[in-house]
Amino acid sequence: LLFDRGHSVVRVFSDGCPEKVKKHTPAGLTVEFIATVEHSGDLQATVAAMLALGLEFEACFVGCETGVMFTDLLANALGLPGNKIEYSELRRNKFLQTEAVRAAGLPAAHQALVNRAEQVEEFLTVSTATLMEGASFKAVVKPVDGAGSDGVSICDSPEDVRRAFSALSGSTNVLGLQNNGVLLQEYLRGDEFVVDTVSRNGVHKCVALWVYDK
Repeated sequence: LLFDRGHSVVRVFSDGCPEKVKKHTPAGLTVEFIATVEHSGDLQATVAAMLALGLEFEACFVGCETGVMFTDLLANALGLPGNKIEYSELRRNKFLQTEAVRAAGLPAAHQALVNRAEQVEEFLTVSTATLMEGASFKAVVKPVDGAGSDGVSICDSPEDVRRAFSALSGSTNVLGLQNNGVLLQEYLRGDEFVVDTVSRNGVHKCVALWVYDK
């Protein structure tokens, strides 16, 4: 769409972006970037490399999950519109996202961020009433900063939770990040909706509303 409107696009790879993610472009959707910049962790060096291109930058868009936090930093460093960097971690950390919902006074899932087996047992002990509906047990185990359904387990027993934690803890997710923290949550029964919004200069617009049929 940007190309169709006459805009030139520079591709910037964030540090830690796996090679398989860089190459994950479906056939027919490839574009010709006028330049590619590799970020190695030094933000000033990356900004300098971009300015050396002699271009006037109008906007900075994130391409996928691996670049969410870096996009905030880059837009801020280039003086472009973007998200506030003090909230960057909220856009990737699912535990913090849920706690932000709770802090805003809205209902939120019971949860625990764990990295040891004894913390799993504590969650199961404290949360028994929350995880049960009648005789039915359900809980969710997921990476705290994963993407999509990668590494997500719906557990029907405490033993399932223990197994899911053991399999996930210390593993590498689809984004190439190590799962040092594992998120345990109550299973929210009922219809699940996704609300897509876009915000600019304090104006918020809903662009799509979905309901899962899973």
